Amino acid sequence: MSPLSLMSGAMKLLCFLLLCLGSSTIVYSESSNSTDELALLSFKSMLSSDPSSLLASWNTSSHFCSWPGVVCGRRHSNRVVALRMRSFNLFGSISPFLGNLSFLSELYLGENQLIGRVPLELGNLRRLQVLNMSFNYLEGSIPVTLGRCSKLMKLIMYRNQLQGEIPNEIGTLKNLVDLNLQFNDLSGRIPQTLAGMISIKHVSLYNNRLSGELPPFWGNFTNLYRLDLGYNMLSGAIPSSFGMLSSLSKVNLGANNLSGLIPASLWNISSLRWVCVQQNELSGTIPPHAFDNVPSLQLLYMDDNQFHGPVPISISNASDMTFLQLGKNFFSGVVPPEVGRLRNLTFLYLPKTLFEAREQKDWEFLTALINCSRLQFLSLARSKFGGVLPDSLSNLSSSLTTIVLEENSISGRIPKDIGNLVNMQTLLLDMNFFTGSLPSSLYKLKSLVLFDIHQNKITGPIPLAIGNLTGLNYLGLYANHFSGTIPNTIGNLTKLFELRLSYNYLTGSIPGAIFNILTLSAILDMSHNNLEGSLPNEIGNLKNLVEFHAESNKLSGQIPPTIGECQLLQFLFLQNNTLNGSIPLPLSQLKPLETLDLSSNNLLGEIPKTLGNLTMLHYLNLSFNNLFGEVPNFGELPSSRMPTGGIIKE
Repeated sequence: MSPLSLMSGAMKLLCFLLLCLGSSTIVYSESSNSTDELALLSFKSMLSSDPSSLLASWNTSSHFCSWPGVVCGRRHSNRVVALRMRSFNLFGSISPFLGNLSFLSELYLGENQLIGRVPLELGNLRRLQVLNMSFNYLEGSIPVTLGRCSKLMKLIMYRNQLQGEIPNEIGTLKNLVDLNLQFNDLSGRIPQTLAGMISIKHVSLYNNRLSGELPPFWGNFTNLYRLDLGYNMLSGAIPSSFGMLSSLSKVNLGANNLSGLIPASLWNISSLRWVCVQQNELSGTIPPHAFDNVPSLQLLYMDDNQFHGPVPISISNASDMTFLQLGKNFFSGVVPPEVGRLRNLTFLYLPKTLFEAREQKDWEFLTALINCSRLQFLSLARSKFGGVLPDSLSNLSSSLTTIVLEENSISGRIPKDIGNLVNMQTLLLDMNFFTGSLPSSLYKLKSLVLFDIHQNKITGPIPLAIGNLTGLNYLGLYANHFSGTIPNTIGNLTKLFELRLSYNYLTGSIPGAIFNILTLSAILDMSHNNLEGSLPNEIGNLKNLVEFHAESNKLSGQIPPTIGECQLLQFLFLQNNTLNGSIPLPLSQLKPLETLDLSSNNLLGEIPKTLGNLTMLHYLNLSFNNLFGEVPNFGELPSSRMPTGGIIKE
C-alpha cells in the first residue's frame, strides 16, 4: 500500500471516529467498550504492514480483549489496560487515537519498525505507568504532553531517531523511576527541571548530542543507581554533588568534553561498581586512599584523559575489579605489584602512559599478575617500559588472548616458554629491542591470529615451524635481522591477509607456496632483502591482492605475465632488481593500479601503449631500464593524477 493510500485511509477512519464519538478525547461510560475497540482499529489502520500477521484477528468478529497483544483489566474487564506488542514486526505510524485508551497503564511497542512522530495525544493517558517505544525509527521531538502522564514510572524510547531538546515537562514526573533516551539525536542542555524526578533510579541519555555543563541537581537523586551520560558533548566540571549519590552503582560520563578533577567524594560511594570517565579532558591524580571505600568496584575506565601521578597501592582493596583501563594518560612511576591482588582481573589496559620499568624489580607487577587467573587482555604499549622482559610472562593466565607491548624499550630475548599461553590470539611485540632468535615454544600458539615483531633485532632464520601457526591473519617480521631462506612452510598459513618480511637479510628464491595463500589480500612485502631468482608464475593466484612489494632485491628473469590476473592490485613495486625482458602486456589489465614502479632493472623493448588503459594510475616510474618509446597518453586526467617519474633511458 502506498503512503498516500495509507494516509487517505487513516484520515477517513479519523473522520468516522470523530463523527461517532464526538471528540478525540472520550469520556468513558463503563457500559460501553466501543472507545477502546475503535482506538485499537485506528492503530491497526495506520500500520502499513504486519508481516507476522499477529494483528490478523484484530477485527469485530472477536472481542478486542482476546486480540494478540491486548490485555484488559480485571476490575474493568472491558477496558484495555496494557498493549504488549514488543517484537511484533509492525511497520507504519502510531495512531493518535491510542490516546483514547484512558485505562491504559502499559504501552509496549518496542522492537518494531514504527516510523513518524510520537503522538501528542499520548499525554492524555493519565493512568500510564510504562511507555516503551525502543528500537524503532521514530523521529521528531519528545512530546511535551508526556508531562501530563503523572503516574509514569518508565519512559523508554532508546534507539530511535528522536531530535530536539529534552522537554522541561519531563521533570514534573515525580514517579518516574527509569528514563532511557539513549541512542537518539537529542540536543541542547540537560534541563534543570529534571531535578523534579525525585523517584528516579536509572537515567540513560547515552549517545546523543547533548551539550552544556552538567547541572548540579544530581545530589537530589538519593535512589539513583545508574547514570549514563556518555558519548555526548557535555563540558565543564563534574559537579561535587555526584558524591551525594549514595546508591550509585554505575556512572558513565565517557566520551564528552569534561574537564577538571573527579570529585574526591565520588571515591566514597561504597556501592560503586562501574565508573567510566574515559575520553574526556579530566586531570588530577588518583587520591592515595581512593580504593579504600569502593570494595565492589568492578570496572574502572579512566583512559584517554590527562590524569597524572602514580597508581596508589590502595588499588588492592578493589578486589572485585575485572576491567582496569588507565591508558592514554600521564600516569607515571612503576605499576604497583598490588594489581596482582585483583584476582578477578580480566582486562588491564595501560598503553600510552609514562609508566616505566628500568630494572628487574620494576617488573614485579608482571610476576604478581600470575595470581590473576582470569586475565585475558594485557596492554603496556607505547610507554617507557625497558630492561629485560621477565620469564614470568610465560606463567601468566592461560586465558590470555592478547598481549600488546609495542613501542617500548624492552630488550633481551622473548621469554622461552611463551608457548605456555596456549590461547594467545594477538601478540604484538614490535618496535622494541628484542634480540636472539624466536623461541621454539612460540609455534605452540595454534590460536595466534596476529603476530607482529617488526623493528626489533631478532636474528637467525625464519623457522620451518612457522607453518604451525595456521590461524594467522597477520604476520609482521620486517625490519629485523632474519637471515637464510624463506621457508616453504609459510604456505601452510592459509588464512593470512597480510605478510611482511621486508628489511631483513633473507636469501634464496621466493617460495611459490606463498602465492598459494589465496587469502593474501592486503599487503605482501618481501622488499629490501637479498632474494634471488625469478618471480614465480603462481603470483597470478593472488587475485585479491592490493599491494605487492619485491623491490630492492636481486630478482632476475622476466616479470611473469600471470601478474595480470591480480585484478585488485593497486600498488606494484619491483624497482631495484635485475629483472629483464619486456613489460608484459597483461599489466595493462590491472584497472585499479595506482602506482607502478619498475625502475632500475634491465627491462627492454618498447613501452606498451596499452599502459594508457590504466586510468587510475598516478605514479609511473620506468626509469633506468633499456626501454624505448613514449610514455603512453593517459587521457584527460587532472594534473594531480598525471603519472610522474616516467623517465626513459634510451
